[in-house]
Amino acid sequence: MKYIMICLGIFGALGLLNASNETSGTYAELLQRYVKDDGVAYESWVANSSDVQALNSVLTDWSKVDVQKLQRAEQKAFYINVYNAAMLQAVLDHYPLKSVKEIGLLPFSVFKKKYISLSGAKVSLDHVEKGILLKAYFDPRIHFAVNCASESCPPLRAEPYVGERLDQQLDEQTRLFAESRRAARVNTGSRSTAYSELFKWYADDFGVKSPAEYLNRYRASKLDVKQSVKWIDYDWSLNASK
Repeated sequence: MKYIMICLGIFGALGLLNASNETSGTYAELLQRYVKDDGVAYESWVANSSDVQALNSVLTDWSKVDVQKLQRAEQKAFYINVYNAAMLQAVLDHYPLKSVKEIGLLPFSVFKKKYISLSGAKVSLDHVEKGILLKAYFDPRIHFAVNCASESCPPLRAEPYVGERLDQQLDEQTRLFAESRRAARVNTGSRSTAYSELFKWYADDFGVKSPAEYLNRYRASKLDVKQSVKWIDYDWSLNASK
């Protein structure tokens, strides 16, 4: 009887793993189809009701995942994928819109609303990011992996995050952002550099006096850490592909 129970446990775990892989495969196909170099093709996505339902099904399947059975890197990747998929779902549910600030009664309500199902509970985007990812899996690179569906956000990766390649993927996302004008804009005339407000909002996470110190770890052309720091106004316009 004990042998039978062990076998059932193994096959049950394999079944969950296969189901999870199938779901991730569906999510990967959706990202490949709709994530472009200049943003997300929301209009095309909304026009395809079966693909809208496919994303909903992905999140439904993920709500049943026993995260504790995953390896730590897989857990971290899982929560990043949940955040990004849930944000996509929120936009598709309210499209057309000009900004995620329009979702909900108050600006930024989309981040506070508990609409994501996880292990039998309803949680918010803020909870997934700040209450889970940045608390249990702290890594400043997470800020460049989660996407808030806005122009100033680090771009959405056109593939899911996976545990076995997570460090490589996070490094690539951070490098991509670090080299972009979303991250830093040098003003040679005023001897100053304007940085993404992410470095102001999450200063403690990056642990540097100047954002240049962190960005230079991922940039080919280094920023002057001695220049005065200014901030780029965050553009909350929807990251829709043109």
